[in-house]
Amino acid sequence: MKQSLPLEFRERMKNRFPDNEYQIFINSLDEPPVKSVRVNPRKSGHNSVTNQPVPWCEYGFYLDHKPVFTLDPLFHAGTYYPQEASSMVLWYLLKHIESEDGNNLTVLDLCGAPGGKSTLIASFLNENGLLVANEVIRSRAKILQENIIKWGAPNVVVTQSDPCDFGKLPGIFDVMVVDAPCSGEGMFRKGDIARNEWSVENTRICSERQKRILKASWHALKEKGWLVYSTCTFNSSENEEILNWLINEKGARVLKLEVPEAWGITTVSVGEGNGLAFFPHKVKGEGFFVALLQKTEESKPVKPPKSSGKKISVPSGVKRLVKASENFFFEENAQVWNAFPGRSQKTLSVLKKHLNVLHSGLKLGVTGRKGFVPDQCLAMSWVRSDQFPEIELSKETALRYLKGESITGVSGKSLGFYLVTCNRIPLGFVKNVGNRFNNLYPKEWRIRMNI
Repeated sequence: MKQSLPLEFRERMKNRFPDNEYQIFINSLDEPPVKSVRVNPRKSGHNSVTNQPVPWCEYGFYLDHKPVFTLDPLFHAGTYYPQEASSMVLWYLLKHIESEDGNNLTVLDLCGAPGGKSTLIASFLNENGLLVANEVIRSRAKILQENIIKWGAPNVVVTQSDPCDFGKLPGIFDVMVVDAPCSGEGMFRKGDIARNEWSVENTRICSERQKRILKASWHALKEKGWLVYSTCTFNSSENEEILNWLINEKGARVLKLEVPEAWGITTVSVGEGNGLAFFPHKVKGEGFFVALLQKTEESKPVKPPKSSGKKISVPSGVKRLVKASENFFFEENAQVWNAFPGRSQKTLSVLKKHLNVLHSGLKLGVTGRKGFVPDQCLAMSWVRSDQFPEIELSKETALRYLKGESITGVSGKSLGFYLVTCNRIPLGFVKNVGNRFNNLYPKEWRIRMNI
């Protein structure tokens, strides 16, 4: 049984709804949360287990029940991501931005962990433009990095930097997505943690934190660039009041968004536009708020550092690892080879100068005394070439592989590296050393639960 809702929260929401609707809203917070996933359109073979689409995201689907994702090899392969349905409305907003600015966008997901919105943006860009996925907390940034690599997009940079670091990069981003840390009222029916942590004082602290984040990073947005601001809470101090603050402090323009009535989303007027509020008694999803704003201030873009002009010789074997290799530039550091989209090379050099970059593009592998060793990132990527023979695993064997166990009952005609798959979807590499196949799945990613 869930803990009762905080009294101050109930009083606040009572003022927001008519009496008859207020009780319906309160009752909805004791219902089970809605389960949903978003599939990866670049990896076939996903198992969405439902035909119920999320109406505002073409790759989102509702689930009839919550499966144990850890026990599904296709989850580890990055064929889908468990994401809350309401937050998938980001896809709808990106379509609006694309209609205005095209699809070659440079996008910052400022508060990216654990990776739901970042992987959505990566799918939307579909190798066009560039995504920078950031998380300030190191442990969460590592989770974000893992999920980005599993998703497979080659045009993504993962950073672990404070919002103020982005203020040193004026005018670099076309779009900035800020899913701000909040009081979490929209998560109340997921359990007692959000209910226990809620207080009027905490909503005030969250509001101040949201302003600091936006103020620190605002300069990174181009003139006429777009800000997607969202929270998973209901109260106006973290939603409408933040938008009004951006209007008054930064001259931002709040866009007027129109959504189909059948979606059940509530529009909330702010300035000349509106935000979108998701209330769980009206939509099939959790509590959420989002708005689209446009920057009106002038912003002089940061200049990229001068190129050294130094060209490196890329072995033909390395280039063959990447499809359409002519669209990438290759670099080697401490015998580690990396590939990155050539059109974004200058932007990457700027990011590396000012931010803590954890991952960029496609890590190919390491060259050493015993030859080339492929990286897990190469197995996961959308653009890898078919340079490795494949070994198809059953679900049971695939789970043992994902636990880091030795793989038995498989064979290979030659020594060396093999790509292991399940349902023909890549999971990672093994190496045939003659009398056994060494498991090369990353130790930090391995399944720890009993199976």
